[in-house]
Amino acid sequence: MTVASALYNFLDTLPECNISGWKLFDELVAITGRETYPNTLLQYARRYADMAGAEFVCVDRNKSVYHYKPGYKISGALGGKE
Repeated sequence: MTVASALYNFLDTLPECNISGWKLFDELVAITGRETYPNTLLQYARRYADMAGAEFVCVDRNKSVYHYKPGYKISGALGGKE
């Protein structure tokens, strides 16, 4: 499983909440066992939000906190090589 697909699966199950970039990092390390730059995870999360019709908006730049509001669940619809 790629880091992007793992993040998409994670976001598909996440309820509306505030989440920090470092929390995303910790969650994805626990899921994948890989340490991916937090900025890369935030880029993937923004791309996911665009595709799923979700909201992923920075609410505190100093603490890297984002408000996430789910859209459509799309991780199962995205195919690709794994």
